[in-house]
Amino acid sequence: MDDYEEFFNELCRRYYEKILKYVYFNIKDESSARDITQNVFLVVYEKIEYVFKHPNMGGFIFQTAKNLTRRHKREIYNKLTNEINDEDIGNISKGTWEISDMLDKEINEFDYVSDVLDMLSDDKRNLYNLYYIEMKPMEEIAGELGIEYSAVRMRYVRLRKEIRGLVKKIAEKNF
Repeated sequence: MDDYEEFFNELCRRYYEKILKYVYFNIKDESSARDITQNVFLVVYEKIEYVFKHPNMGGFIFQTAKNLTRRHKREIYNKLTNEINDEDIGNISKGTWEISDMLDKEINEFDYVSDVLDMLSDDKRNLYNLYYIEMKPMEEIAGELGIEYSAVRMRYVRLRKEIRGLVKKIAEKNF
């Protein structure tokens, strides 16, 4: 086994799963994600001498994945737009707006906002109010709470994650 082949095998071990997750996250189709990932490593294999000398091998691999993912999305978009003629688009758009308007009339999002906020602890509700309602910058919130900026930032990230989970639960329960 030559150096390039060993190098390629090591790249596959280090990056294959990461690239697959990246591609899947972007296109949400496992079969296509696996195909694109295979194509990424085919490009890497074909350009192994270049990659071997590249100062940022991982960056090259991820950029290749990004480019192939974009190409895939463009191909899907072009295929879909070519299959649907202008009259169909008008009918689809009209129907979609009618359904959307009807659903919007039935949903009072303010009821659900209060439900979500009621599910939060007092500290989290306070953070929500300071940041979203009073629109205070995180630096100011950190000063008011007497904690580090990075701690406020992390609490905010966790709060957003918790709110997304609560919204999902409410949506599953009510819709």
